[in-house]
Amino acid sequence: MQDYITNGLTLKEIEQSLFRHMQKQYGHLLQQVLEEIDRTLAEQRDKKRYALKDKR
Repeated sequence: MQDYITNGLTLKEIEQSLFRHMQKQYGHLLQQVLEEIDRTLAEQRDKKRYALKDKR
């Protein structure tokens, strides 16, 4: 099996790189979803009962 391994990336390195990339993409997606939920809640809140304290 060692005869077939070249100087390229190993399967483990490919898996780790893919996993890191997927983590970043999921983080961005989750951030977008949570920001959209936050905007929706801010627009639909009972404005007389709940004040908008901080919007970043």
